[in-house]
Amino acid sequence: MKTLAALLIAGLAGHAFADDVFTKSPIKDWTKKPGSTTEPRFQPPVAKRLKLANGMALLVVENKKLPIASFVLVAPGAGTAADPAGKAGLAAFTADLLDEGAGGLTALGIAEEQDRLGASIKIGAGTDAAVVAVDTLSRTLDTTIDLVTKVITQPAFEQKEFERVRGDRKTAIDLRRDQPREVVGIVLGGALYGHDSAYGHAGAGTQASFKNLTLADTKGFFAEHWNPATMTLVIAGDVDAAALKKKLDGGLGAWKPAGGKPIAKVDATAKPLGKRLLVVDRKDAAQSDVRIGLVGPLWSDKRYFEFEVLTTTLGGGFTSRLVQKLREEMGITYGAGASVDWRLQPGPFVIGTAIQTPDTGRGIAEIIKILDDLSANELSAAELEKSKQNIIRALPAMFDSNGATANAFADLALHGKPDAYYATYADAVRKVTAKQVKEAARAIIPTGKMTVAIVGDLAKIKADLAKLGLGEPGMHDAYGTPK
Repeated sequence: MKTLAALLIAGLAGHAFADDVFTKSPIKDWTKKPGSTTEPRFQPPVAKRLKLANGMALLVVENKKLPIASFVLVAPGAGTAADPAGKAGLAAFTADLLDEGAGGLTALGIAEEQDRLGASIKIGAGTDAAVVAVDTLSRTLDTTIDLVTKVITQPAFEQKEFERVRGDRKTAIDLRRDQPREVVGIVLGGALYGHDSAYGHAGAGTQASFKNLTLADTKGFFAEHWNPATMTLVIAGDVDAAALKKKLDGGLGAWKPAGGKPIAKVDATAKPLGKRLLVVDRKDAAQSDVRIGLVGPLWSDKRYFEFEVLTTTLGGGFTSRLVQKLREEMGITYGAGASVDWRLQPGPFVIGTAIQTPDTGRGIAEIIKILDDLSANELSAAELEKSKQNIIRALPAMFDSNGATANAFADLALHGKPDAYYATYADAVRKVTAKQVKEAARAIIPTGKMTVAIVGDLAKIKADLAKLGLGEPGMHDAYGTPK
């Protein structure tokens, strides 16, 4: 019996277009390996910048290939960093409530309308901004815009929906103890910035913070932080920029709410190191969830591209040093990575992995060795080029869909980068040298200034952790709160 693959190949071979593939190909001898060619140059899409009547920035990327469109609305200052003291989770909770009834529609009505339009509306709060992400069809674009406008400008904030969503969120917080990856992130963030700080608190909230949240809190937060004059709307897809602006000006662009506050600058000063080792004791855990990090650089740092090459080499993919050592050679983890959460103020640089319990200590020791080696020795020419090519060749994937394209430009807008930023991105990566990578590692990620956070079985890992010279562990409860 022929396999499905064999049948497909046979079918293709007998099809007229199969002959065309070979006859029109520039390759004449298929028995020989083709020679090398010049490196292809990717040209990122170009956005048209406009402004709506209420001051909201509008970026449009026209892409007529498919009858679909995506848009992303960024609301700076409406992210979790803006949570008031003692009300952690308010920004995320407020964003969650927007589509739970608006413009005369109930939560169920909004969901049904999305289904009818073939649209998807997702709303959430990041650290520095709230984000509305929408996908829809070209033929229902105008009606989708009307629906989104209702959701953003006319949220109902009804008491019954408030109680229902708050109940869901409180349940999720109660279950946090069973989410070690979330808990270890809270532990590290709190250690780096302070557990009650703008960047260090639990963005989804805590058991304590949700006890006193009221409907008035959500209404007040929305009125103060969702300000159209500071927002950017990015739309990519089968659209016409001029017609789109006219449509938006009649609805979203006419929204001019009162009561908005200026965006407050976040204090992201690194907290002085108390204990360098932080532990949540999770008895009988088969693996230890580990985060190692410190407060990283700004996107505007002149060493940004050197640091991108550094983090790619360290933990930016399957061929990175962390994965090759911890997974491929030692066999003690499924995966490991390193990255910076680029924020408006210095965000955290974090190495993350989950190591099988008996090997936790030696796994962390190997991570420290890798970091120290990057600070002490230059990358080989081959490794440097591999890391740079990994970054350059991943660039097109940032624009592989309308949604991805809208996200890429929205990110630039939030961080105040020029719209044409990615046009010179690859060339900037190409200029990075091995010496610059070493100097960046030495200056920005010295191991002596890093904090290690672990959720694991302390009884089984304590002896090996003691050998690392990190001092006595600072203990945290199952939710990531210091004891």
